[in-house]
Amino acid sequence: MRLSLRLGLILAIAAILLGTLSISAVLTYFHAVHKVEVEMQSMLSAVQRTIKVALQDIETSPSDERQVERLVRTFDESRHVRVELKDHAGAALVASTPAPAHSGMPSWFYRALSPPETTARVDWPQGTRSGQHILVTADPRNEAGEVWSDVRLHLATIFLFCLLTLAILSLLLGYALSPLARFLEAFDRTGRGQIGERLPVSGPLEIQSLALGFNRMSTLLRDTQEKNRRLDAQLEAVQEEERASLARDLHDDVGPLLFSIDVDATTIRNHSEKKADAKLIERAASIQDAVAQVKEQVRSILWQLRPGLVLDLGLANALENMLAPLKTRHPDTDFILDAPKRSWRPHIDIALLAIVREAVLNALKHGKPTRVEIRIGSPDGRTVEAVITNDGSTFAATTNTGSLGVISMHERTKLLGGRLTIVQTGDQRGVEVRASIPLDGPGGGPAPVVPSTQTLQ
Repeated sequence: MRLSLRLGLILAIAAILLGTLSISAVLTYFHAVHKVEVEMQSMLSAVQRTIKVALQDIETSPSDERQVERLVRTFDESRHVRVELKDHAGAALVASTPAPAHSGMPSWFYRALSPPETTARVDWPQGTRSGQHILVTADPRNEAGEVWSDVRLHLATIFLFCLLTLAILSLLLGYALSPLARFLEAFDRTGRGQIGERLPVSGPLEIQSLALGFNRMSTLLRDTQEKNRRLDAQLEAVQEEERASLARDLHDDVGPLLFSIDVDATTIRNHSEKKADAKLIERAASIQDAVAQVKEQVRSILWQLRPGLVLDLGLANALENMLAPLKTRHPDTDFILDAPKRSWRPHIDIALLAIVREAVLNALKHGKPTRVEIRIGSPDGRTVEAVITNDGSTFAATTNTGSLGVISMHERTKLLGGRLTIVQTGDQRGVEVRASIPLDGPGGGPAPVVPSTQTLQ
């Protein structure tokens, strides 16, 4: 069971106070038992001495039968003892009437507190009443009642003190720990990518130190994130330059060679037709077909390496250009494009083109969709969204975090301050890829402009 820090501290303090209250109750009990015993012994001794003195006076005074009775009755309404005059057989001749017992005391308390019955015997002095004696019996009921009142007041005072202590501590802990809620919210926002937040430095010294530490961490994360964005942008620029260099090499080196091979094959075919050499004509035609296929592959590679084509044709035209060969190779799949004839900013157009291309190729690679739909637009005027849905690829394969294509889509979106989500469609038959990029996000400044692809000869 997980407890909050405040509740845990309150429960711990409550346990300590409860233990203190229990110990106090036990100590109070033993003290009360001792007090009752001492009080009863002291009272018996005092009454015993008083009766002895009184009996000696009676013995020396003229004989009066009522003197002894008056002596016994002297202890009527006594709160602590009962006095009885007994004959030689132990029968009570005269007995005092004790005071009424203390009301309101629980019987269990009296049973727990009262000592064993204690008595003291005073024998008659040598004389006419030989054989009679006075028996003094301790009566702890009223003494126990007084102790009950004291104990109840004592324990009630301690109990109220504990409740007041818990209430004050609860308020103090609530005040002292209230800034932790701000820390938790700030950490949660930081974990969701909202970097750079600063907390007010206020409250107890420990909370101020935590706030200062959080602010330093937040500033460091913000600076680190900004550095990473700049490094990512530089890396992207270097990659674009490298792609452009490879594209130029392919175009400038491979293109002329293919053109020469095509010219030579055409020449061989023409000479073979004059000589009616069917076998040679067939070989020359085969070379021409191979050269045409190589040209097509090189054009495809150049198109992938040269995203600068977007800057010349616009995103919608570039997407149509990308889909054209896919429609030919996948005649059973309907490709639907809904994109405005506009540019969102060059670096955003390039990222959207790469994300759409990767999402479409993933759909075709991991399944057999009958429909691939691409929608691009700005629902709120502040962000641009690209939504690519299909009805035939598998969710698990498409969302494979180890896939370089998925990683690339995430990195491109994150570089521009956007968010990429890949979810299963509502009918559970396909996958939806949604890229949302802020129009005024990081990566601002246009992406490196690369000359558009030239057609191979």
